[in-house]
This record gives sequence, structure tokens and C-alpha cells, in this order.
Amino acid sequence: MSSWARRLGLVLAVGAAAAPAAAKVSFTGYGNFLFTPDANLRIYAPTALLAGAPEGTLRARGFSVDSVGLFAATPVGEDADFVMDLNYRGLGATVRELRVQYAYLDTALPWAGTRLQAGKVTLPFGYYNSRRFYPFQRVELSAPIYQSGILGLPIADAGGVLSYRGEAGTLTFDARVFGVNGYGSVPTSTASFRNASVPGGLAMSNNLGSGNNNKDVAVGGQVALSGDALWETGVSYYRGAWDRSGERLLQMTGTHVHLAPGKCDLLVEFLHIGVSGDDGMRAAFGDRNWSLDGAFATFSGPAGTVYGRPLTGYGRGELYDGSGSAGSGGHELLRSAAAGLSLKANDWITWKGEYLWLDYRIPATNAKAVQLIGYIGQLGLVVTF
Repeated sequence: MSSWARRLGLVLAVGAAAAPAAAKVSFTGYGNFLFTPDANLRIYAPTALLAGAPEGTLRARGFSVDSVGLFAATPVGEDADFVMDLNYRGLGATVRELRVQYAYLDTALPWAGTRLQAGKVTLPFGYYNSRRFYPFQRVELSAPIYQSGILGLPIADAGGVLSYRGEAGTLTFDARVFGVNGYGSVPTSTASFRNASVPGGLAMSNNLGSGNNNKDVAVGGQVALSGDALWETGVSYYRGAWDRSGERLLQMTGTHVHLAPGKCDLLVEFLHIGVSGDDGMRAAFGDRNWSLDGAFATFSGPAGTVYGRPLTGYGRGELYDGSGSAGSGGHELLRSAAAGLSLKANDWITWKGEYLWLDYRIPATNAKAVQLIGYIGQLGLVVTF
């Protein structure tokens, strides 16, 4: 964090020196506040894999500040801006996590329809990653479990994104390519990408950062076709070595379809992940090479009004299955479903209520697998300013 702060301060100083005298920094932000009236989860796993978490039934209720974000933008030239997001997560007696979500220069290039983003950028992978990560961008209270809890949202890293947009009648074509430092091995091992332990050991997002893990650059991109803001379909790709020797690969492919007829909204995203040489998940899959396939779908639509304010209903389902390439070991399985209501009180305040059911299982080194099964009921308040 301190290194990022120094880099950010330097870029801001340079931008301020280059910007017109009248240029000002514009600030906006948001807060996501949660109340959990009912949560009932059953956690089972070998003691060695629990990492201090309690086994058995976990019941909880209470208030929490999920996250608070502050956005800043300042012009640094003609059709060029420097933008950043300072994000606080898990606020309590102390701030558990303070990070620069993104910080980059966004500038037009001499060629029509082309732009460059350079710095810590959000990767153009999937629709949800760049369009619905923030609670004020989406109708739902919670994001898809696998993408938010294991893959990590948003996928942001140090590097650059080159984009092109072209239009032909009512159709819009977008193409984006990127080069970033990429995912790396877990801090405690050079041969493990994920570890079958809870909490946190399974998350790929723990292994993504601004630090360069090896000499290689992770590359990828996205192509998408859309029409009159009513629909969009696209394909995304990521490829990069995750180990420090640069020999073990992570590849991801994503496909999304977004439909927005009238006041309804449907989004479906498919995800494929392929990893080679991962000793961390060998204990679970019986194989150092593994893959995962799955998808989620979310739908929302009008559900009436409350005191003249629009009420929106929504539902989401997801299913992911992972296993070793040889197919002889166990399977990582995640199933979840969520349903809820969202009430937009005004332009700045949205109330949300949701019930989420979750069934997550992954094999372990013995007959006792890791299992997380249960439901969570939550109320949310999203404030923008």
C-alpha cells in the first residue's frame, strides 16, 4: 500500500503540473451498509484446513459496513483524465483493508475510436467485472459467489488496456486488449496457486496484485457487439504464467450475454478456468492440473411501487464444477441461489433485501471434505454522493 501511495502521489503531482490552471479534482463516492437479521451456515472440514475457523453450525446477526469508496478524477490534458478509487472494506473498530481499487490515466489516442488506460486498471474480462462490481451499479445486494469470493471482483492489476470502439448503424463494436503483471503464486509457496483451506485459502484474488510475480506479462482481451443499449454479447480471454519461474499457466475464458428489454434485465456469464502445475489444489483434485466450468444468471424486473418509488425484484442462480484434468479425483462444486427486492428511495439512496442459499464443497486430503452449506438473509443500504 505504501508503494502504491508513493506512485499515486507522483502521478497526481505530475498531472497537476501538466493540467490547466483551472483544472480541479472532482470527488464522488458511495457507502454500502449491511444488516444481517438471519444467517445460518454449517461449516465442516478437517481441522488442519479450517485455519482457526469454527466447525459446525454458525449463526449470526448484526450490522456491518461492507465498504466505503471514494472516487477522484482530474483532467490532465485534452481528452485525458487521471481517475482513481480509494476503497475501504470491512470497517469496524479498525479498517481491515484499505486499497487503491484502480488508479490510471485514461487518454484518447490519435486514431479515431481508440483509447489507452495505463496504471492500475480494471481488466476487460466479462460483463460483471467492469460494469456491476460496485453495489450502486447493480440491482442485487450481493455479487455472484464464485466470481466475488474466489475469482475476485473486480479483476484489477498494474498494466495497460488499449481499446477501440466502432459503430455501424445501430451496432457498436468494442475490442480491448491488455497486458498486466497477472496472478501469482500464494505468498507462502512458489508452487501453489490455490490452497484447499478456509477461510481465504481458496481465493484466487489473494494472488493478484501490482507486484510482478515473474518475467512474463499476462495478456488477454475482450470483443463485444451491442445494439442500442438493448443487448450485448462478448467473449473474454486471459493468459498468464502464475508461478515465479514463468512455466505454469493460468488461462481463463468468459462469455457473456446481456439483454435489457424494457425495464427488465437479464445477464448470463459463462466461465472456464484452466490451471497447470498447482501443488496447492493437488490435495483436493489428485492432480496438479485442473479446470473449472460454470455460469451464473441474474434477472431483474419491475415489482410495483412503494409510496410512488420504483420497486425492483431480482433473482440469481449459479453453478460451478471443477476437477483435475485426469478426472479421477473429487470435484469442487458451488451452487447458490439468491432472490430479493430493491427500492430506489431517491437518486442517492437505495434499500435492498435479499435471501441467499449456498452449497459449496471441495474434496480434501482425506474422506472429510470441506463443506459450507446454509443461507444468509441480509438488508442493505447503498448511499451515493
